[in-house]
Amino acid sequence: MVSKDLSDGPLTGLKVLDMTVAIQGPHVGAFLSDMGAEVIKVEPPGGELNRYARGPGFEYGMEVMGSQQVAMNRGKKSIALDAHTDLGKRVLNELIKKSDVFVTNYRAEALDRMSLSYDHLRRINERLIYGRVSGFGPKGKDADKAMLDGAAQARGGLAAVSGPVDGPPMPPGAAIADHSGAMQLSLGIMTALFAREQTGRGQEVNTSALGTMMWLQSWELTHTAMTGISLTRDGQYNPSIASPYGVYQASDGGSFLLAVAMSDESWDEFLVYGGKPDLVLDTRWNTAAKRIGILGDGDGVIEVRAELREAFASHTTAEWEVFLGEQPEIIYERVQSYQEILVDPQAAANNYLAEITVPNYGTTQVVSNVVQLSETPGLGAKLPPPYLGEHTSEIMMDLGFSAAEVDQALAPIETAAAEIIGLVIP
Repeated sequence: MVSKDLSDGPLTGLKVLDMTVAIQGPHVGAFLSDMGAEVIKVEPPGGELNRYARGPGFEYGMEVMGSQQVAMNRGKKSIALDAHTDLGKRVLNELIKKSDVFVTNYRAEALDRMSLSYDHLRRINERLIYGRVSGFGPKGKDADKAMLDGAAQARGGLAAVSGPVDGPPMPPGAAIADHSGAMQLSLGIMTALFAREQTGRGQEVNTSALGTMMWLQSWELTHTAMTGISLTRDGQYNPSIASPYGVYQASDGGSFLLAVAMSDESWDEFLVYGGKPDLVLDTRWNTAAKRIGILGDGDGVIEVRAELREAFASHTTAEWEVFLGEQPEIIYERVQSYQEILVDPQAAANNYLAEITVPNYGTTQVVSNVVQLSETPGLGAKLPPPYLGEHTSEIMMDLGFSAAEVDQALAPIETAAAEIIGLVIP
């Protein structure tokens, strides 16, 4: 068997056409790029909106790409095309012929209008893996319903179990549905590529934000199905676990997630250090299985949590870190801010963060590939996101289009981008 040079990653040689917006779709292309694939991002002449998204505290001018653009579209090439024009359609068809994977999170109606449905593209390239992630799945009355991350968290149940006991549901403060949808579609695409090696044929791969929210809560939904009990919000505690497991505050405001004391000795030492020696004798929590909720029936949960809140409030954050750091049988972590994560030595040791140079900004950190292969690791997040249409000329010329046609494709960019910026900044 001839050995192939995979020094750039296990997906070296794979060609991906990325026609996506926002987070859920673009993150798929970022992952495939990290693994060595050549990813071409197709953007309208004005560019994708996340190029211009500013976000809290992002006070740079429009010459600096938005943080979402940097995070989701690093390592890709950019071609600017109007997919509704004859030229745009011809360029896309030529790209499809040469692509292994097409990734999109456009709505089905829009894809049909641009002749980019799977049924259309499979006639151009029968080996094409067509990956699509949507809001609520490809079937049913809501198949083409618009979605933002929070909507999927709401419908998918995560918001219902997040937030204060007596307050409203609260979606978590990150794009969990979008990122998990990207993760599942990436897995589906890789599975379909393996199947293609056996059959020689491509196929359509579908997933959705709703589906992946359900997948993330597989245990919790199964528990409800088996018991008939719908889990509800429990504040800083996990509603699925009837145990001390939860978040507690130290005397100076630092927070810790206490999962479980695996050994009875460490539990006893923890209680004594926290000024609660009487709890050592409480048989409701005298085994690890009870403390993590496996065998706990809920008896005494409210009381023990109140005692632990008092225990944690008896020492500072630094004091707890010293004590807990000397207890290998206690599973805990201090709650970190995003700024702390960026300097976490454990994240650095595992190369979970990378530095890239962003045009007109300088060097910044991004989350790199957290899936690591020993023999073909890939480049990870090494390359910056592209300028709008940066590779249009290169790509079109390689496909055999003329210089005049390249100029025709590039002509609307400046005006269209200005119109988009005008919508973002009235």
